[in-house]
Amino acid sequence: MMNMRLLYRHLITQTLVVFSALMVKAENLTVKTLFAEMPDEVIPYLTKTNRLDCIDFMESNMKAEVTNEFGGKSLMTALSNDSLSMRLNEACRIAMFLLTTTQPVDGQQQVVALLRSIMIDEKEMETDIEFYSVHWKKLTETPSLASADTT
Repeated sequence: MMNMRLLYRHLITQTLVVFSALMVKAENLTVKTLFAEMPDEVIPYLTKTNRLDCIDFMESNMKAEVTNEFGGKSLMTALSNDSLSMRLNEACRIAMFLLTTTQPVDGQQQVVALLRSIMIDEKEMETDIEFYSVHWKKLTETPSLASADTT
């Protein structure tokens, strides 16, 4: 009976350690880390090296401009813990936001919103929004966002 109690206590302790680690990992999610780990196919203009270079340039207070996969210039214009914006080319812009949800999505209370804006002409822009889990699984439905993110 004593060995079962020790085994049970050990299992509980290990479970708490794992859950604590998962909670810390979830709290450390930032747009910077998500952007760095984003699959190339989400934004084919940029390789992982391009994305990491942009982050490094922004953190060094340098112009965050890289040569993209199509030979043009892409420029990161803003980077914070929960958002970034970038000009992929003269006609295309992206913005990324880390948002809190009311229900877990793919095991996390956060999702990534990716906005892609295309210049139609000098006065008009078309914007599409896609949502992804923090594991970069594309969501088919718009998640329910926490009120702090929707105001």
